[in-house]
Amino acid sequence: MQPFDKVQPIVLLVDKTDPAAHRDAVAAAAVASVRAYTATEDSEAWENWLYGRFTKTVRRANPSTFGKLAAEAPSGAVTVGRAQALAFEPVTYEQMPKNLAKLQVSGTQLPDEAPAPWPGNAPVIVLNADLDMSTGKASAQAAHALLSWYLQLDPSARQAWQQAGEPAGVRFTAGKLFAESAARPGAGPLIVDAGMTEIAPDTATAFVESASFSPAAGSPV
Repeated sequence: MQPFDKVQPIVLLVDKTDPAAHRDAVAAAAVASVRAYTATEDSEAWENWLYGRFTKTVRRANPSTFGKLAAEAPSGAVTVGRAQALAFEPVTYEQMPKNLAKLQVSGTQLPDEAPAPWPGNAPVIVLNADLDMSTGKASAQAAHALLSWYLQLDPSARQAWQQAGEPAGVRFTAGKLFAESAARPGAGPLIVDAGMTEIAPDTATAFVESASFSPAAGSPV
């Protein structure tokens, strides 16, 4: 990455005394990424970035810092179970606000407890379980996948998903089953990582299991 490259900052609440579940945090980060886009999509900040690598930087904040940042976020915090996440417009590293730039990228790993139940109308983000991604890395990949899925929806389907409460589920699938599921008709765009952190370049990481949303029924089809 160069200093002039744009990244979308995503912030996870990491409460050491009451940590959220890993999969809930991943889901919250993905929805936050999309919500930031829908709240500010007319901004020039999204130009070019949407047609590039969708690069994101996922950072952690303690409850006090998270609360202050939530007051500044254009779309507020997304809550899934006990997990909370924020997202902002894409920005270069040089232009990133100091209160975001000072947050740590490391230390985002959260316990892999049972996630909160998601509704039946939720698109499910499927991540490659073979990669053993940290919560932060998995959050970035899930955010790539959900935003790619959202951008492919027609306006009525986008509205239906938002009116349904922007639901999303997260599942980790390993090996051959991940590849087979990604190739099924209706699966969202397959995310292939550039390999800048944690995993090798050109590694398939995530996709959304249902690539469309029914505005009539408010459920994936």
